[in-house]
Amino acid sequence: MIKRLKRKYTLIVMLAVIAVLGVIITAINIVSYSAVNSQLDEKLMLIIDNEGKMPDFPPPEIPSVDDETEEPNPDAEEQPDEGDSTDGTEELPDGSEEAPDEPTDPESPDADTGTEGSEGEGENKEETEEKEEEEEEDVRQNMSPETPFETRFFTVKLDTDGTVIATDTAKVVAVDDALAQKYARIVFSGKKDSGYLSTYRYMRSNNGNEVICVFVDAYRELESVHSFVISSIVISLIGLLMVFALVVLMSEVALKPIIESYEKQKRFITDAGHEMKTPLTVISANTEIIEMESGDSQWTEGIKNQVSKLAALTEKLVILSKMEEGVKLEMNEFSLSEALFDTCDQYKSIAMSSGIRFDVVIAENVTMMGNEGEIRRCASLLLDNAFRYVNRGGTVEIRVQKLASGVEMRFSNSTDGVERGSLDRWFDRFYRTDLSRNSSTGGSGIGLSVVKAIVNAHGGAVKATSHDGVTVEFTINI
Repeated sequence: MIKRLKRKYTLIVMLAVIAVLGVIITAINIVSYSAVNSQLDEKLMLIIDNEGKMPDFPPPEIPSVDDETEEPNPDAEEQPDEGDSTDGTEELPDGSEEAPDEPTDPESPDADTGTEGSEGEGENKEETEEKEEEEEEDVRQNMSPETPFETRFFTVKLDTDGTVIATDTAKVVAVDDALAQKYARIVFSGKKDSGYLSTYRYMRSNNGNEVICVFVDAYRELESVHSFVISSIVISLIGLLMVFALVVLMSEVALKPIIESYEKQKRFITDAGHEMKTPLTVISANTEIIEMESGDSQWTEGIKNQVSKLAALTEKLVILSKMEEGVKLEMNEFSLSEALFDTCDQYKSIAMSSGIRFDVVIAENVTMMGNEGEIRRCASLLLDNAFRYVNRGGTVEIRVQKLASGVEMRFSNSTDGVERGSLDRWFDRFYRTDLSRNSSTGGSGIGLSVVKAIVNAHGGAVKATSHDGVTVEFTINI
């Protein structure tokens, strides 16, 4: 039980770590891939805007010592220029003064008015050109001056019918004109304006009657992305191994309060079970003495029945506690068919007296590796449960067969009605359905828990189901 709890704790923690780490790594790689695509698209747009050519980047400005301006001397007085005149007149060579220019009257017919419409159109054109230059300048600022020399690209121009007009492969070695034209036709016939073709990032643009297709070699960028993905996965796996080691080491500390509580509970059940045996034995012996002296009565019969139930419950609790403590059972190969035939013989008389149909379908010569005594106990508990809750005139059935993976045992009984689907909660301690909460059926609600513990101790699995809402079936696979 404790080992299973530790395994579940470790599994839950590791799944949570893997989920969070997976989201982080995926997001980082998506951002990295998007950044690479954005950089390549900027290059493509720059080439398209320059009619299929990569523009030259101006060299970075390096400040020199000669360009530094001297600081003005605040103590130096400004000397007026001899040619300056305070009255706005200019002295002529012959000593006369020239009068200042008179402002031109805008209403004068001699004023040059020009054409307002042409000036407005010129201003709009200049603004558009300035805006395009600013955008191109912003793109260039995001790139290195070495970009024109590092970028390998080729361009193909086509008309609207797909006929190649011009091909430029001067900036790439691995692609000739024929291959470039083949790539261009593929892009021209495609629906996407940008994407990847082989290791080339492409972009398609319509310029009036021409279609230009630009391809930039993205081999290094894609290799960088792939290397980053592989590195992140490897680092994540190393991190997960470290987290797994820490979780395994710290699980003992994290689950210590639960483990201590569970150990105390098991110790209490075991100790209480042993302590209750002596009083029960004394009560049973005293009851028999009373019957010998005073004869049988309903009171003594009631005492014996309750003592018998309490003794059976105590025995089941002790067995369950030992099973959950991980006590290793002695395993031997035995005949499962013979063991179950013997167990079923004990219930044939009960079936006949109760008017219940008891079908036994056990394959011959079925053997298994396990503890014969515990397997017999498991079969007895399931048959007890079946005969206790079968409806009047109903059917109890046991089927055993050999499978490639082991053995399969099925115990089923008809009922007056039960919910459909999985009924695995019936294996919880002291769980009892509303149908069984009556004094006539008896039962303690612990028998199925013992069955599950025995099956688990043999490395098997047990489940309870009802497919039709009338028949309950317990399936054991070992």
